[in-house]
Amino acid sequence: MPAIFIGRFQPLHKGHLKAIKWLFKKEKEILIVIGSIDKSSMRNNLFSFSERKNMIERTLSTANIKNYKIYGVKDYSNDIFWAKKVLRMAKLLPKEAIVYTQNPWTADCFKKIKVKVKSHPLFFNRLSATQVRRKIVENKKWENLVPKTVFDFLVKINGEKRIKALPSRATSTKVL
Repeated sequence: MPAIFIGRFQPLHKGHLKAIKWLFKKEKEILIVIGSIDKSSMRNNLFSFSERKNMIERTLSTANIKNYKIYGVKDYSNDIFWAKKVLRMAKLLPKEAIVYTQNPWTADCFKKIKVKVKSHPLFFNRLSATQVRRKIVENKKWENLVPKTVFDFLVKINGEKRIKALPSRATSTKVL
């Protein structure tokens, strides 16, 4: 049964990577769903779908993780429609999927359509992408919070500069 792991990955951090590695010990196939793909260049969704996918692919390649697929999903105002859209993209029926999440809203969306939901451990002291962005804005050490592949990619695309150019509210909202 494929495991679905959903996040915005703004940016991918070591907590995400550790969760993905943990999932691969439990499941044979992981479907990574990048959320809010219609919201790039906005406060909490700075990086495009393509950039986030690139971060994930580079990182998983370096970690020698191969059996995964990446999908992107837009935000919808209807929770049930959103959850069904994720399943349709993955070509799965509710009984064929399992969603791993720590996000109560995500869990509720999938429970409403009878998808099995499990939680995964939280790694790196509940690290979030918001914390990574905040440290960048505050000129604090952040390189140790993301995989080296992500750090290198963010340097290449001027990610640090782009994050610093955001309004200050971009670092204060909870992130998946």
